[in-house]
This record gives sequence, C-alpha cells and structure tokens, in this order.
Amino acid sequence: MRIFPGFALAGMLSVVSILMPAARASVYRCIGEDGRISYQQIRCDSEAKPMRFKDRQSGLSALRPGEKALLKRYRKKDAERYRKPRVRDRTSAKDARACWDRKKQLEAVRAKLRHGYTLKEDDALHRKRDNAEAYLRKFCS
Repeated sequence: MRIFPGFALAGMLSVVSILMPAARASVYRCIGEDGRISYQQIRCDSEAKPMRFKDRQSGLSALRPGEKALLKRYRKKDAERYRKPRVRDRTSAKDARACWDRKKQLEAVRAKLRHGYTLKEDDALHRKRDNAEAYLRKFCS
C-alpha cells in the first residue's frame, strides 16, 4: 500500500499541532530607577512574576455585545436599503415597482455622470436624470 506524501505530511502536522502546547509569551511589568513603567518579555529582577490576563484567547475573539448590536443594526439597515417595497394590492404594487425601477435608473444615471461619459451622451444623460427626479418628486414619496 502506497501512502501519498501530502497525506502523510498533513497527518504528521495534525498530530504535532495537537501534542504541542500553545506557545505563549510572558509579559512582565517593570518599574525603572527613574520611576517609569515598562512592559517586557524578559524579567526585570529575580522576584518578578509574569502578569496574568483574564482573556487568554489568542487570535480572533468573538464580538462583544455592543459590537454585535452595532453589526446587527448595520445589517438590518443594509437589508432595508436593498429590499424591494412590499405592497398589498396590485395597483400600488405596480406603482411601487415603477418608483423602485426609476430610483435604480436615477442611481445608474448619476453614477454615469460621476464617472465619465462621452460628449454625445451629455444631453441624454442630463435629460434622463431630470426626468427621473421629476417623476420621483411627483409620484413617489
């Protein structure tokens, strides 16, 4: 039976990573002769003990509650921005869809105006923008 080198290497690395303890550097708080405080990895004197930290996790940690709430708010706001309008009856649904389409068209025209266009497109783009803005003012809230 032949063992492929890639599988052997992967198996060996997984065993080594399980058996090897997590490498962690100790941090010492030292007070110099002039009274300044410094933090270092080497002991200042023989009596120095390493600092103890509450959170010993390394790498990425979970979000704190405030950060989770902020992320949830941002995601909700993004979802509301890109969600198509929900309307019950058919006529108002068509009107809402027309408004949504016109808003998207206006965004596209504004993007084209911002990023550059040819001289031939100048009048047509400005006319489309003005018509879309007038439509939105008149028929959409």
